[in-house]
Amino acid sequence: MRILISCILLLSLSTSFSQQPPPPPGAYDAAPYLGQVRDTYLYGDIWERPGLSARDRSMITVAVNQSLYATYELRLHMGRALDNGITQAELSEIIAHVLWYSGFPTGVNAARVAAEVFAERGLPAATPNASPRQPPSNPEEEFPGAFPGTPYLRDLLNQVVYAETWKRSELSPRDRSVITVAVGTALYASSEVRHHVGRALDNGVTPDEIAEIITHVAFYAGFPTAVNAARVAAEVMEGRDIDLPDARFPAAPYLDELLDKLVYGETWTRTGELDSKERSLITIAMTQAAYQTDQLRVHINRGLDNGVTPQELAEMMAHVTLYAGFPTGVNGSRLLAEILNERGIPLPE
Repeated sequence: MRILISCILLLSLSTSFSQQPPPPPGAYDAAPYLGQVRDTYLYGDIWERPGLSARDRSMITVAVNQSLYATYELRLHMGRALDNGITQAELSEIIAHVLWYSGFPTGVNAARVAAEVFAERGLPAATPNASPRQPPSNPEEEFPGAFPGTPYLRDLLNQVVYAETWKRSELSPRDRSVITVAVGTALYASSEVRHHVGRALDNGVTPDEIAEIITHVAFYAGFPTAVNAARVAAEVMEGRDIDLPDARFPAAPYLDELLDKLVYGETWTRTGELDSKERSLITIAMTQAAYQTDQLRVHINRGLDNGVTPQELAEMMAHVTLYAGFPTGVNGSRLLAEILNERGIPLPE
């Protein structure tokens, strides 16, 4: 009986942590708190939530890491995707689908990584039984009036993206919608999120699944991307008279809990490492660099409340501009001026 109980306990533990792989050697030696977040929240919680299958979560994670050109994570999660039931043909098709939303360089990089993963696993370099390219002749255009000033782009959208790629059999319309909502979220592409949340609902993705997609992506692309997508998704769902919970982010309510517990309740309050002023400066720099205007507004105000001076903000924005580009600096400077005027604070000299 004692042996039987031990076996049951071992089986239950292995099942509970089936989605929690050991960290790569040395990956968190220089940032131990990051390792704690990974083990406790990402793999101990998010990957174990029942709202999406392990296959769905792998599909999302590969797509997002491709779109962000995150080569190391992409290699890790391609192997994990194969373990979670995604076939070689499906993995190749994810790459081909995502490149339309994040650009050809991300597809080229992902294809190279996939070839290495396939070789390591003894899989054929060419995906077996892949569908041949079959451009439709005279397809019905889904967006006939799109991009009148750039007709070739309109033709690509109608004749290749929707009439061909979205019709290929390797992935279902639901799979493609799941991937596209995830990539739009990761890229902070509000208009794409708006369109593809609606398309996802039409393709059988439930509101609860959309909430899980957005929450999952937060750990791979950052919480600001998820906050933005949750806001946009809520607008789409409200427009369809879908009942939503009473929450700060009703389209992704678990995001509320994670923000309160992990981001503000735990990370922002850690003492001895960084004070609140330093954390504000870091957060403002990141949201400026990512051109996340809504979040930049929130954190400029928070930074002023945390003791960051207008002169420090101006100097930081000029510094970040040299690493993220002048468009981010111009956007940050414009926004800072608006906020200072709203608060009656003199502009920095």
